[in-house]
Amino acid sequence: MSYTIHKDEKKKKITSVLKMEEPFIMKPKLQKHKNMLDIEEIKVIDKDIKETICKKKFDRVFKRLTKISLEVMDGSSSEGDAIMALNEILKTKEILLDQYLHHLSKLEVKKMLKKLEFLEEQIKSYYVNLNYQNNFINEEEKGKSR
Repeated sequence: MSYTIHKDEKKKKITSVLKMEEPFIMKPKLQKHKNMLDIEEIKVIDKDIKETICKKKFDRVFKRLTKISLEVMDGSSSEGDAIMALNEILKTKEILLDQYLHHLSKLEVKKMLKKLEFLEEQIKSYYVNLNYQNNFINEEEKGKSR
């Protein structure tokens, strides 16, 4: 939490202490040009703007994860690809809970977590089926010896 302290110079007293919400810090990746300002970070304090920015960032990441998940489940991928997709989903969950939890409402965080859990369950079920099929094929190739 941040605080804003107002001090009266004449009376040499603190007149008010206001509790501010935690700002959302963005570090834009801009190409530097001669006539442009060099912006290192932007602090967003307005709750509605913070929520909008966080939602858009999550939507971009979720679309990328969905694309990865569909590529994994199309049938031409290996177990390693499925594990990589699960790791990406886990990483996104951790980022959501560590960085965005303070800037979003609990309802929004729940919605985002449900979306991620749905993707995770789909990949896990595909991964289990893939392992089962591989084991079944290996048993058929070995055959029964007497």
